[in-house]
Amino acid sequence: MKKILSALLAFVFAALCAPRVAAKTTPAGQTVGSVLFYVTNDKEEEILVSQIPVSVMEADMKAGKIDDTVHNYSLLDRFVTTLHQEAQGFTVMEFIDYARGKSTLDALRETPLSLSGKSEVSFWEIDQTGYDELDTYTYGELYGTPRYNFPLLYEYWDYEKQDYYDPEGKLTREQVVDKIFANGVPETVILSVRAFSQRYMVTSEKFRVDYNMENYWNERQLLDNERTIRLMKPMTRAELYDKTPTASDTRYWTANIRLSMDAAPDIESRGEVAAPTAVMTEADDSYYIRFNCATPGATILYNHNFVSPSYTPTSPYGDGPVIVPKEYFKSGKVTMTARAVREGYTDAGVVTLTLESSGREENPESHSAYSDVPEDAWYATAVDYVMDNGLYDLTGKNAFSPDAPMTRAMLVTALYRLEDSPVGALTNKFSDITRGTPLSAAVSWAYDAGIVSGYPDGTFKPDDRITRQEIAAMICRYSAEIGGGRTETDSSEYERFTDIGEVAYWAEDEMRWAVGAGVINGMDDGTVSPRGVATRAQVAQMLLNYRQAAR
Repeated sequence: MKKILSALLAFVFAALCAPRVAAKTTPAGQTVGSVLFYVTNDKEEEILVSQIPVSVMEADMKAGKIDDTVHNYSLLDRFVTTLHQEAQGFTVMEFIDYARGKSTLDALRETPLSLSGKSEVSFWEIDQTGYDELDTYTYGELYGTPRYNFPLLYEYWDYEKQDYYDPEGKLTREQVVDKIFANGVPETVILSVRAFSQRYMVTSEKFRVDYNMENYWNERQLLDNERTIRLMKPMTRAELYDKTPTASDTRYWTANIRLSMDAAPDIESRGEVAAPTAVMTEADDSYYIRFNCATPGATILYNHNFVSPSYTPTSPYGDGPVIVPKEYFKSGKVTMTARAVREGYTDAGVVTLTLESSGREENPESHSAYSDVPEDAWYATAVDYVMDNGLYDLTGKNAFSPDAPMTRAMLVTALYRLEDSPVGALTNKFSDITRGTPLSAAVSWAYDAGIVSGYPDGTFKPDDRITRQEIAAMICRYSAEIGGGRTETDSSEYERFTDIGEVAYWAEDEMRWAVGAGVINGMDDGTVSPRGVATRAQVAQMLLNYRQAAR
């Protein structure tokens, strides 16, 4: 098996608003909600051709409308590591045809658009303020030079000297580079819908086991759309021989794409969309922002990341307020970017709104980011914690299902994600866990870490409802093996419960620890209910309690 040390390079905090429900903002929400595709007409106006939600591209790929061939990329990073990437998606030309076909206007769908000759395509990432020369390419720059994936790059790279070498000492440096190139596989530039990147760091001889990284992440079903759209650029021969670090050429979180054709199309703008405006009210701990646009039919996009309020807006606004915690804007002024767009129109571009409260929010308790989680529910903060950190999945559109029973699979997955979904040897010991699935990766990780052991008959029983003492055992073992060690806690709180005699012998120490650490609280009737089934909301609160106790 391959051995790697790495840091995952993915963040997921998608936040799309829904009618009659408050729009969701997240502290580090860097996921692109919708991609805007523009073309420059013969009057040098930027006309919006289409706006494509990432979810639509994902659905089209699953439906076979977008090629799902897996492309492998080997790159040198500016750090001491190599980088391995895998991706599925389009060539730039295929994306242009796809985006044109997504337009709601016949005139735009029928207009020939292409990247060729001196035409240029530009990419605008969410952390930029506009297009720039570094993100602008001609067809020749992207496709005019042969590009390759070099599978041998990992084996013949010296991480300490940051240079090519032969670990067996038989080849000269020049021969090594020639061998890497001779074994290169032609690859192409694509815009990824689904991708995964990972630094591949060999830190000692014990990790020099298997360097074949091809389709490694895809086989483990780790490709995702969290950094969509990305510009994935394979290395050229010159970049290999010159030892050029090209990992930073990957353009991810692309929110806007502009095509500037050498022979600009004769497309008449239907008008200019007015810049969006907003009004803000407040309640005790939150601000409530409502956007508006004077142009009928316009879509308003807002930036859902309030830690980086200058990021390019990509989340479509519905009709409910966007809720922002006051703690991030202690001055009383909220800064947020927004954009109003409509297909076939030009627009005012991204605007920065600086808002101050215009008064009290009339009914703040009626707003919730989830249709079944009241804002004043005792578990609301815990729900935000597990969802903002990607520990749980929704059970339906804007539905969290707080009262649904927690299963063994859900908790193992949450702990796995809490540890940033590490990848390692997949020790699938259980007959009822399908190999090659995300759950298999989580269960294998938990088994190898000593967090779970399964049942005597060789099963894991992923769909079984999990009891409170089982939860205590898993979180305690996670803390001991992964989370920095199991600390001593005060057992006096545990002793006061009237039903501790019902705690199984194998869970007694763990329950005592969990209660003393404040991870598990008692029930209203003075019991700790060790054999009781916990709900999704209760476990969310336990995970939040653990994280707060571990700080």
